[in-house]
Amino acid sequence: MKADYSKMWKKIAHNGKTNYLIILGISGILLMSIGNFDYKKNKAYPQNDISMYTYKQQLEKELTSFIREIDGAGKVKVLVYLESGEENIYVQQEKSVNTQKNNSNESKEYYDTQTTYENEYVIVKKSGEDAALIEKTMQPTIKGVAVACSGADNISVVSAVTGSVSAALGVPTHKIFVTKIR
Repeated sequence: MKADYSKMWKKIAHNGKTNYLIILGISGILLMSIGNFDYKKNKAYPQNDISMYTYKQQLEKELTSFIREIDGAGKVKVLVYLESGEENIYVQQEKSVNTQKNNSNESKEYYDTQTTYENEYVIVKKSGEDAALIEKTMQPTIKGVAVACSGADNISVVSAVTGSVSAALGVPTHKIFVTKIR
C-alpha cells in the first residue's frame, strides 16, 4: 500500500495553523542538526605558534651565548629540560543562579536560598570557527638546566654560571648543574 503524499499535503495546506507548526518544527530540526555539525570543530587557537622544541632550542642558544661571555667559562654546551609544554589560560564567565524555596509551616515562615555557580568559557569566532578566548599563554615550565663548560674547574666560574642561569630563567640553583666539558 503506497501512501499518497500529494493528498496528505493538500489536506495539511488547507489548515493554516498546522502549516505554521509544521514549518516551525522542520526549521527547528534543521537548525539543531546544523548546530551539531560544528560541535567537533570547536578548537582553541594558541596566540603564538612556537613549539616546545623551538622554545627549548631558543633558550639553549641564548644561554650558551650569554655564558660564553662569562670570564673563564670558555667552551660551553647547554641543555634545558622542560617539564611541560605551553599552557593556555582561557577567559571564563561566571554565572550564578539563585533559587529560593518556601519551607513554611503553620507557625513559621522559612525560605531556603541556594546559589549555584557555573563557569563557562568565552567563545569567539575566529576564521569562521568557534574558539575559546585565550586570556594568557604560559611558557613551558623549566625542570632543570645542565651546563658543561671548560672553565667549570674554577669554583667562581661555576658560581657565576649558576647564578646567571638562575637569574635569567627564574630557576632555583638546585635545579642547575654545571660540569666541566671534555
